[in-house]
Amino acid sequence: MAVYERRPVQPKIGRKRMSAEASVLIEPRFEAPWHDALNSRCYWYHSMQFPDGEAVQGSWQIDDFHQYIGSYNLQGKTVLDVGTASGFLAFNAEKHGAQVTGLDAASTVEFRHMPFASTLSYRDIKQSRAIWERENLIPIKNSWWYAWHKFNSKAKCVYAPIAELYEWPEQTFDVVMAGAIVEHLSDPVYSIGAWARLAKEAVLIPFTDVLPLDELVIHPITNLDDPNVFYVWWHLSRGLYIKIFDNLGFDVTFAEAYAIHNDDTAGSTLAKRPSIIATRRRNA
Repeated sequence: MAVYERRPVQPKIGRKRMSAEASVLIEPRFEAPWHDALNSRCYWYHSMQFPDGEAVQGSWQIDDFHQYIGSYNLQGKTVLDVGTASGFLAFNAEKHGAQVTGLDAASTVEFRHMPFASTLSYRDIKQSRAIWERENLIPIKNSWWYAWHKFNSKAKCVYAPIAELYEWPEQTFDVVMAGAIVEHLSDPVYSIGAWARLAKEAVLIPFTDVLPLDELVIHPITNLDDPNVFYVWWHLSRGLYIKIFDNLGFDVTFAEAYAIHNDDTAGSTLAKRPSIIATRRRNA
């Protein structure tokens, strides 16, 4: 039986004053490596193959990373991987020549669930958070550090709320990636703004459902009749993505991405979703 320690996931943040008149900005605090991850329980979001021949099966399998990220060139770039989970995108970006920082939630206090009266997250939020930390957040962080050791990675990791990114120095990274995470955010528009603020040249949102509409709309993902699907929120329209990024000084293109979903009941199925490539305009 695995034993979980409550780790200092919200460490003291170093602050840097830019000038007497300027606001105080937060410098990202990198997590110290978890050296016991190889002996701890892991939850794998993506399947991975390690250099020593070991393979793990995750909920999703990506066979073509380059296509998955819209064929964007990451060689020599600094990259922030938002919602890094088990780190598949982070470690593959590193293989493609990027200097990578992964970002994930500091605690389950940051999780937002669609409210249904019958769900534990509605009836007892503290108990729900404790379960999600024990069964989801800590195991998925273990998997990131497990893979980090296996790949002998130089990637860094930060555990912080997305809202805090607004307090980081602007254009800290060349590229910000946020794969398959928009649907899990109650306020995706605010989050997209945070990602764009940090990106010098591009924001990549790989493998996320996009409503094929030019109207500026946002729809619930589910029909709101199933309390078992309480962890997803919104689909944004193509027109809304284009408008949001236009307001932020970016141009948008869409590409197709593929991934295999490994479901315990339905087996493995191939899924196709758009990947969004937003590039900053030179004068923005």
